[in-house]
Amino acid sequence: MDVKLHISGPYESREVMVENELSLGRTELADVVIDDSGLSRKNTTFFIDDGELWVADEGSTNGTFVNGDKVSGRPRVVRSGDEVTLGSSTTVRVEIAGAAVSAVSSPSEARQPNVAEPIFQESTPVPPSPLAKSGVPMVLVASGILTFVILLFGGAALVIVSQWDSPGSKGPGGGSRVTASALIPARVIDPLGGEDESDLDDLISSWEVAEDELVASDVSDIKVSSPEAEEAELNVSAAFLADRQRLALEGRPPVNIRPPGLNVPKELFGDGVIKQKRKLAEMNTGGYRQPMDFADLAEKRMSRELLEMPMAAESYYLDVGGSAQDKQFSSFSFSEGVADIVPGHPKFDTLKRLADNFAGQKYDLNNPSDRKQIRRRLLRMFQPRAKPILKELADAYFQQYKRPLRVTSLTRSMDYQILLNSNNANSFKVRGEGSLPPHTSGCAFDLARKHMPVDEQNFLMQKLAEMERAGQLDALIEYGVNACFHVFIYHDGNPPRALNLYETNYESFGLLTSLRQTGHDDADHIH
Repeated sequence: MDVKLHISGPYESREVMVENELSLGRTELADVVIDDSGLSRKNTTFFIDDGELWVADEGSTNGTFVNGDKVSGRPRVVRSGDEVTLGSSTTVRVEIAGAAVSAVSSPSEARQPNVAEPIFQESTPVPPSPLAKSGVPMVLVASGILTFVILLFGGAALVIVSQWDSPGSKGPGGGSRVTASALIPARVIDPLGGEDESDLDDLISSWEVAEDELVASDVSDIKVSSPEAEEAELNVSAAFLADRQRLALEGRPPVNIRPPGLNVPKELFGDGVIKQKRKLAEMNTGGYRQPMDFADLAEKRMSRELLEMPMAAESYYLDVGGSAQDKQFSSFSFSEGVADIVPGHPKFDTLKRLADNFAGQKYDLNNPSDRKQIRRRLLRMFQPRAKPILKELADAYFQQYKRPLRVTSLTRSMDYQILLNSNNANSFKVRGEGSLPPHTSGCAFDLARKHMPVDEQNFLMQKLAEMERAGQLDALIEYGVNACFHVFIYHDGNPPRALNLYETNYESFGLLTSLRQTGHDDADHIH
């Protein structure tokens, strides 16, 4: 049987033959390694059995689909001409020599391959039932029984729901409460707290989640009346934001995120994962209290622990807050779950004080539009030491190319990070208190690069590498759906402590191993 698979991935296309069995995935656990962050380590297997080609999903996160139908449980027969999709953007067209091109395969073909059919022996005839004798059709009897079962379970469900709405389920101040386990999706981000630290692809792909793109017409003008110069610069109109967005993106067709000529400095290969992990651990042990919800961000805003950035300036604009919601504010904790922040809730006064005087601008907590704008302003904050670093990067880029730098994320609360990751198949489970995703630390920001030609990316990477060598920051290049430069600054102005020789060798060995296992070209450069 002559079987050829035409594989088209995000960055390359190739043809492979299936001689007996062949697996696809994003690591060397698979026979064919494909650079697609949406693939599982070993995602899908094709195999020949009894003269037919079968496909099986290996329990992947994003699934395997034959002509749009998901492969679940048992393997499925595939025909010549069938299209199999997997990962984020990988397609496989099946070609079987000498076979007729198939119409769309039917899900009914999902049967166990090469399993002997059961042998039916002649047995004593079963007498007809009294119902059959009476002439009552069995389908009517079955329908009656099914209806009774549905009504029975429906009544039970109503009883359960009524228990959920009982007074005991109310949060502080009378707001409704939802358990944390109900809010947290099956997989959410925890890039530096409990994952497989030896798998660099896991660490990087876990950061690959972005907000919805900001629509400038949906953004309100900022009109503050603070006498402080730092807050007066927050006065930016939505029209100016739209102008910066237009200038950054106009005339920019989609760009290959691994374009020919991309010259990645060694500083951006991945050692930042190690450095960032150590600095985040220092913050945790030093008593940093991460913002669990927007009320916590409001508190950090009023205490000036985090500074608000202007949503646009000549040399940059913030594409931040595109996923902000206008619903009622809620509190979040791993131990107590979620509860609406209403009068009487311990966090209500914090939000009310900020809304009444947000650098001289007043918002109404009962107005959905105002709630969305408050969220957006709180998402424009980060650590004071990061502001001059971002400005230096943006000014250098603008001076060279006369375009503003597009910043796609700053600080996030834990509940907002969970919201963004609810559909991110690559992210990790939040393990509870102690987890500190980089963007909840206030020390991280992302610079979009999908729209940049290769010369602009190389320029920015050289600048980042220069600032990293000066001990100002750590930077990573990210691929996949959220192609960007991930930048992390030091909250105390100090790079992480120097490791001793044993620690350095141990961590470097783990990094090199993971790079080579995942097929990264960067491994030899680091070595």
